[in-house]
Amino acid sequence: MIGATFLLLGIIILYFSGEYLVSGSVALAKHLRVQPFIIALTLVAFGTSAPELAISINSALKGLQGITLGNIVGSNIANVLLAVPLAFLIKISKKSDVRTKDSIFLVALTLVFSTLIFLEKNLKLIFGVFSLLLLISYIFLIIYEAKTEKRKVYISEEDQINLSALKASFLSIVGILGVVIGAEILVRGAVITAELLGISQTIIGLTMVAVGTSIPEVATSMIAAYRGQVNFILGAILGSNLFNILGITGVASILATLEVSDTLSYIDLFFLILSSIIFLIFTVFSKIINRPLLVLILISYLIYVLFLFLEF
Repeated sequence: MIGATFLLLGIIILYFSGEYLVSGSVALAKHLRVQPFIIALTLVAFGTSAPELAISINSALKGLQGITLGNIVGSNIANVLLAVPLAFLIKISKKSDVRTKDSIFLVALTLVFSTLIFLEKNLKLIFGVFSLLLLISYIFLIIYEAKTEKRKVYISEEDQINLSALKASFLSIVGILGVVIGAEILVRGAVITAELLGISQTIIGLTMVAVGTSIPEVATSMIAAYRGQVNFILGAILGSNLFNILGITGVASILATLEVSDTLSYIDLFFLILSSIIFLIFTVFSKIINRPLLVLILISYLIYVLFLFLEF
């Protein structure tokens, strides 16, 4: 009962904190005159990934490797197989600022990450440093392309949230504090629940924790679709997934060596790779996207979650 209460309370705090963080960041970026796509790829993406960052670092420092990696992988899967289909069921995006090379980069990165999980026993400091440098370099490349007009971006007034600079800053700070507190509560609830039910840390990380920390992405994507900001969604999901793999894993492995042996199964990494391929379809073959396909993708996610518990 205590574990379930902590889980629910943590998820609720993360949801509202994530909303405050995203709203504040987007409004603040408007005052800085930053393009919407760049906002989505950086501030919104990193903001909605803040719960994953806090939980993964918290878990890594406590030696809970299963929750750390399970949360990262589970969140990436949920972002593509849950958040995007739910948003597109409201309104399907037929254009995107996400280029083919962006999606290919995500697929390639996912393949390399999955390979490392099986070939390496642990991820150390050097991996973390390289991952962070790669993430920073890629983000700066995209910003450079946008600023020099080598990357065409679509700007719309709908992509902006109207808040004063002071209120935007206040919401951003409150969101960050709330995310850290909510992450601590959620991790405690996950550990207690895992111990009481005898469920492995990895499954808890891949399901309850991953879905809980993906709520900001789900909520943001659905709100964006409802407001007609569909071009905003894929940029935020791309940034979030890149940040999860490179940023969160990188920071976690710098702070503490991540033991990766026997933490994730073939089915986990299969769905991770599948989600990156589906993201490629969303961005490159957007014309074939329809509601039956979106429902099928959602069903695939439900099958994955059910498989985890049936396997347990």
